[in-house]
Amino acid sequence: MLRIVYANLGYSRDINGSIGHHVRRAHHHVFTTQRVQLRSLGLVRQRLAELKPDLSCFAEIDKGSLTNGFFDQVGALAEAHHTTVRIDNKYSADRRFRRLSVSRGKSNAFLASRPLTYVARYLSAGKKRLVYDIQISGIRILMAHLSLRYHVRCLQMGELARWVAESDAPTVVIGDFNLFRGAGELRPLLADGRLVHANAHSGPTFRLGPYRAALDICLLSRDLRDRCKVAILDQPYSDHQMIQLDISGVVERETPPLETPVLVAAEAHAA
Repeated sequence: MLRIVYANLGYSRDINGSIGHHVRRAHHHVFTTQRVQLRSLGLVRQRLAELKPDLSCFAEIDKGSLTNGFFDQVGALAEAHHTTVRIDNKYSADRRFRRLSVSRGKSNAFLASRPLTYVARYLSAGKKRLVYDIQISGIRILMAHLSLRYHVRCLQMGELARWVAESDAPTVVIGDFNLFRGAGELRPLLADGRLVHANAHSGPTFRLGPYRAALDICLLSRDLRDRCKVAILDQPYSDHQMIQLDISGVVERETPPLETPVLVAAEAHAA
């Protein structure tokens, strides 16, 4: 079995989406102390220890920014059994962000406990552009965090659909797609019938006070549909819930630990 988890960590600000948290902890958006971050990251690490995923994908993780005291959050999650640890700026493949830019350090990341190959790719439209293109145990995973702006999301969905079509491998598309207008926005990815929406009936994954929405999605190629089980898991430290995906019929291979497990990307590819 191959186990994948995905979560938007909200930069580990310890805000669960309730009105009370947004009011009492509004200052966390301006600056989050390391103590608060470690409390949230500790819960993530505990969850990973319980689930033992082969691949853990994270949106909104910070590799050191002005608003978090330049604390590298991925270092608090990586362990000796991870054979690959990757973190990349989610906005651009270039290095235009100065040290005091509020965008510097705002990243996506993944941790893997099996051998894999991967590319960090960037969509051609929008601010949030990073897509991880991962091959692990014969499965292709595309992990994305798409724009808050509807017309930009439409462009990104179309481009992502073209990337999906590049390979006939069994495929998972997962991430925070910000589907504020509903699952109909996924039409470009579902149009050819190859992908199915695995958590279409699993309920909301995002909370803002009384508002609930299914912003985080998991799409599967049809050849995986009967081999997969999807679960939505609560996160008390984020306004997004975690997605757990189990794929049966995948052979596990032993891998040695990485001597230096944290790899900060420098060679990401633009679209």
